[in-house]
Amino acid sequence: MQITGKTKYIPIIGHPAWKVVSPPAINARLAEERVDAVMTALDVTPEALPAFWTLLRSSETMLGCSITFPHKQPAFDEVDSRTDRADRLGALNTLRRGADGSLTGDATDGLALCAAIAAAGHDLAGRSARIVGAGGGAGLAIVDAFCEAGVTALVLAEADPARLDAVMDLLVTHWPRVALLAPDSPVDVQVNATTLGLKETDTLPFTDAELQSAAFVCDIVGPAGQTVMTRRAAALGTPVVDGAAMGEGQVAAQLSFILDRPLAG
Repeated sequence: MQITGKTKYIPIIGHPAWKVVSPPAINARLAEERVDAVMTALDVTPEALPAFWTLLRSSETMLGCSITFPHKQPAFDEVDSRTDRADRLGALNTLRRGADGSLTGDATDGLALCAAIAAAGHDLAGRSARIVGAGGGAGLAIVDAFCEAGVTALVLAEADPARLDAVMDLLVTHWPRVALLAPDSPVDVQVNATTLGLKETDTLPFTDAELQSAAFVCDIVGPAGQTVMTRRAAALGTPVVDGAAMGEGQVAAQLSFILDRPLAG
């Protein structure tokens, strides 16, 4: 695309920002949607964050922004309004700038995985799921999104007691009809919301029997087919929704929120 004086800007802010991987996929989708806008990484130190909020609110060139470490909690406190989902999670990763400079926040990690699952032809309604790493930032968002999508029962695996308490609070407060199953209960969907499986020496959080009996499995990290879990599940004949597919869902979820409209594709 040709950048002109009319081109809008969607930064992804973090510190350090050089680690982010979103801009190429976001920019490709913006081109597909024929939106005259561009995303680049923008390194913002915690000390400079107040100045960034002022710029975001005051410049009509800004459509919004994506947020990564360490700015998610400050962003949650900065916005003027939040989606119900972001309020439930106490976190957000995407901001939309209104014409008046107001900021609205959303949390799209769970939506991203649900979109990837739907794109693969699967349905969560009426299913049961085991979520390993359920109390992490992505894990908590996935628990919430799965409940919103109609999952009826969950097995929660989380090593950190404080994080597990946060998941339990979410379910009791907002999703009391979703049943909690015993740790060894059979489920329809297995979800790895941890980094286990990126290293060849990692011990998988699921047995071969659990992978083989699942309707499908989800692994939120790593490129397509490149984690130990995704390769093992594929070898056992179980459909896989991987981190690459979730990344595509994330692009759609974030852009549709920032642009405040459904995407064409």
